[in-house]
Amino acid sequence: MGKTILINLFKTYIFSVIVSIAGLSILHAINKAGDFSKALPTVCIAALFLNGIMVLMASPSMLLSYPSMWEKPPIRFFLYFAGPLAFVLTALTMPLSHNDIVAYLMIGGIFFIVHAVFYSKLLKWRKSNP
Repeated sequence: MGKTILINLFKTYIFSVIVSIAGLSILHAINKAGDFSKALPTVCIAALFLNGIMVLMASPSMLLSYPSMWEKPPIRFFLYFAGPLAFVLTALTMPLSHNDIVAYLMIGGIFFIVHAVFYSKLLKWRKSNP
């Protein structure tokens, strides 16, 4: 079970980085913030680092490899989603510029959605493999 959760975290990171780069690129184009060829490295690094922070915050989900934790749905839900939710709430409360808040919330939302997709797949997999 622990290996499956670790693989899901890795897949979540990869997919959310790719979608975050696309989202941040669209956000840059909407804001007309200048030459995109100069901004692309910054966009890629921001997506890599912020999603890395999200993976670290989601790492308590590895505790779900213990059957005693997995069998309790409230604890399972909390361990799986508390980190990404804390990131989003922190982004809302930090004194940042409007564009930074939008970028942080977009990356947090993308990660949360991808993480939720893998959570639902994990639930289906767990039901079929007791």
